[in-house]
Amino acid sequence: MDFNLPGEDDPRRIKVRKWFEENPDPTYAQLAEQGWTASNWPEPWGVGADAEMQWIIDEEIVRAGLQLPYTINAIALNQCGQSLLSYGTEAQRQKFLPGALACEEIWCMLFSEPSGGSDLGALRTTARREGDHYIVNGHKIWTSVADQASVGVLVARTDPSKPKHAGLSMFLIDMKSPGVTVNPIIDMTGNKNEYNEVFLDDVKIPADALLGKEGEGWKLTMEQLQTERVGMTKPGVVWGMGPTARDLMDGLIETGRISDPLLRDDAAKVYIEGEILRLLTYRNMTNRINGTPAGFEGSAGKMLSSPHGQRMADIAKRSQGAAGMIRDPDVLPLPDKKWGMFSNWDYAYWFSPANTLGVGTQEVLLNVVAERVLGLPRDLDPTARVPFSEISNATAKAAE
Repeated sequence: MDFNLPGEDDPRRIKVRKWFEENPDPTYAQLAEQGWTASNWPEPWGVGADAEMQWIIDEEIVRAGLQLPYTINAIALNQCGQSLLSYGTEAQRQKFLPGALACEEIWCMLFSEPSGGSDLGALRTTARREGDHYIVNGHKIWTSVADQASVGVLVARTDPSKPKHAGLSMFLIDMKSPGVTVNPIIDMTGNKNEYNEVFLDDVKIPADALLGKEGEGWKLTMEQLQTERVGMTKPGVVWGMGPTARDLMDGLIETGRISDPLLRDDAAKVYIEGEILRLLTYRNMTNRINGTPAGFEGSAGKMLSSPHGQRMADIAKRSQGAAGMIRDPDVLPLPDKKWGMFSNWDYAYWFSPANTLGVGTQEVLLNVVAERVLGLPRDLDPTARVPFSEISNATAKAAE
């Protein structure tokens, strides 16, 4: 098996690097003009890059000292924007994609709700059609970057007479619309909030904000989540981003803390996990080269990477001993890379409990792998085929 990636002398790399030499400190709008902020997308939005070419472009963006575009505007460039290429209208693409690709209009996912827990299909936010628009009412929570976002990818219930998964639709909404209220959720890190809750009170959105058709919301949601999970199947400390087990090991060796036999043993284990995740990344790359769509292996990958990141962050902090109980951005030396908010071990440690909750809890992912990959019997859900408007009665009867 050949794991050699395109080298320094690869003509494709030389061409990309020359552009950066001729255009120092480029904006993301300039990168978008080159088709490099989502290089795997087809023209005119990307350059239709195969997996190797995308790898080259991403490496050269980092080499130029820039943060990768899909870590700045992840929802648009990694999770949801591609849905517009398959299901959106040309008008929607022209309206939403240029600003997203330039990282000038940040997107957020209005999915999770306080009453739903891990059962996204049980969401209660409604979108009622009235002539040429919809009226939206509901409450979303744990919405990343909603306080910065211009565009919200909203999943709402358009037909409560259908079973819970069948009556959902997806919309692209203006986060500045009247009736949209965003409240930050302040966490224990003391850093700027990552999450928010969003209230939608009689929000009026045009009918052409509907992505795809009414009732396709669940299908679109699952495609987007699987794409997101594949993107998280990487060796980074938080959802595939940030320092890796290799960086952790380098830091432990540089500081001499690797001499602790217990720490060394734990570090060796996470190093092995990191290499497995690295190979899974290559496998995903191979699938893309072969035109294989993101499947349920994304759930398995995310299921592995999330606790792996938690163990890495724990080792980094434990390596400090008692000093690890206080704030110290330089827990261990790190290479000079830009990983956004996950660029230090402290924040990664504080944030890491979210690893196994966001984008599918471990329990949900275990169910997906058991049912969709191993073919085990599905969990009994008495509400699955019941009209959503009757679910409370069906649940009560099932409990009798």
